[in-house]
Amino acid sequence: MVDRKITGNNLMKKCLWAACRLAYSIVDGNLPIDYKTRIDYKIGDVEDNSYQRAGFVGDVYSFSGGVENINAGLVGISKSGIIISFRGTNGNDTEIGSFLDWLNNFLAVPVSFSPYGKGSVHMGFFNSVQSIQDLLIRKTLDLVSEVKKNNIPPVIYITGHSKGGAMAAIMAKILQKYVQNRIIVYTFGAPRAGDNEFRKDYRITHYRYESFLDIVSHLSLSRQELELIPRMGILYEILSPCLYFLLMHRWEQGYVSINQEKFMEDFPGIPTIIQKKNLIPSVQSSR
Repeated sequence: MVDRKITGNNLMKKCLWAACRLAYSIVDGNLPIDYKTRIDYKIGDVEDNSYQRAGFVGDVYSFSGGVENINAGLVGISKSGIIISFRGTNGNDTEIGSFLDWLNNFLAVPVSFSPYGKGSVHMGFFNSVQSIQDLLIRKTLDLVSEVKKNNIPPVIYITGHSKGGAMAAIMAKILQKYVQNRIIVYTFGAPRAGDNEFRKDYRITHYRYESFLDIVSHLSLSRQELELIPRMGILYEILSPCLYFLLMHRWEQGYVSINQEKFMEDFPGIPTIIQKKNLIPSVQSSR
């Protein structure tokens, strides 16, 4: 049964932030055996368990996909509805996995979001979602049917930190094609996922949290800065497909943010090294 007491904005922020923390523990598509009880978050004398803090009840189902399983997400029933959470760029990956994850983040070429919606989205983040969306949607539909047995139309909450936040925004729009449930999105330190047409067509309740000095959310590469990248040697060669489109075809619209940002001092419970590795220099315009 849905617990209406924990569906307020501030409490849901804490619950969904815990779901983001839990997503970082996915390895090769699997959560740790003891994910329901282990202490996975400690600040000072405060110890916590992300599964319990998120309000999950019963099993949580996790998935991964892409080369070296660089994309990961989870879904489960909680006291507030159904929660889908996407993992950000994982600082605990193998060297090859981390490199591939970063390379995917750099694939900032805008691609059509059809047939799911209007506008264009970041190719790298879209590819990440597509690598696990079939399994994730199938399990989400199963859980929706399970909760409906109690005559409760569950709200579907979708969340993610950094890269996972961009995936959450894209997945929310895709999921609208499959369910009639209300969808609410919470993102934390997320880069921009789509252009202005994508944003105008979005029409989903979306709470966007940022850390004040987080470059992922605030960096906006100017055209002049983009034009300096060809001087970066091998990095330019790796990124040349993206840069060719952006520079030669003069894609002026750029990526834009969804809704007004809300600020958090930091993102507790995720190691600093992961937060620093999540500095994704996607090509973006100003808000």
